[in-house]
Amino acid sequence: MERRITVGPLAVDLRGTFEPASRPVVLVHGIGVSGRYLWPLAGEIAGPHDVYVLDLPGSGATPKPRRPLTVAELGDVVAAVIARLRLDAPVVVGHSMGCQVAVHTVKDHPGLCSAYVLLAPAVDPEARGLLVQAGRLLRDAVREPLDTIAVVIRGYLRMGPVRFLRTARYLLHDRIEENIRRCAVPGLVVRGQDDPVSRRGWARHLARSAPDADYLEIPGAAHALPHTRPEEVAAVCAAFVAAHGPATPSRPPGRGRRRSRPRHA
Repeated sequence: MERRITVGPLAVDLRGTFEPASRPVVLVHGIGVSGRYLWPLAGEIAGPHDVYVLDLPGSGATPKPRRPLTVAELGDVVAAVIARLRLDAPVVVGHSMGCQVAVHTVKDHPGLCSAYVLLAPAVDPEARGLLVQAGRLLRDAVREPLDTIAVVIRGYLRMGPVRFLRTARYLLHDRIEENIRRCAVPGLVVRGQDDPVSRRGWARHLARSAPDADYLEIPGAAHALPHTRPEEVAAVCAAFVAAHGPATPSRPPGRGRRRSRPRHA
């Protein structure tokens, strides 16, 4: 099911299962792309989980705010969506620079989320220059399938170069390695073994910087692992949610379990 909701002066598009009797999981995309990038992962997680995929303001078809939002402001938007939907202690999952947004959501709104998962997190201190980050993304592009590259390019074009560059400045200066120290709930850092953007040493360091976080690698995967390896990522996320997410709410009488995928327009 697809909806557009407002949080303050901003609009957010989201696709979800809207199954409140299941454990809630919120997926946050990275810069330039939209929730479409995470649809394959959402489809694999749905069923035992109540899954929501956001299109942050300025991404996808969501109306663009008058100015690009900072990372902290995007984290506030995610928190406001969670509150608006009345989700009970969801697990928030971010990908790439969406990890920075997810960390702000957890850090700045204690008690809102039960846990978090960071998939291919950025940005490490050695890659805070725009050209360095662009070079890493280009090296990753040759390792990704064409359909993934097409989704990324469409998202970038839709966002527009000026808004993309202004948002990138915020993201490049955000200190996720410091912010994660204030995430009091359990976390999981996941990277692809062949990811040139989110490197092994950096991802391990990030997990060690958190009060309570584990680290995991998916063999043979590159940066776009939620789009290219959704089954494996979903299995990792499901195991983590089972161990750290909220208890499954009791279902109304007569309502059986069924597999439900987020529906797209």
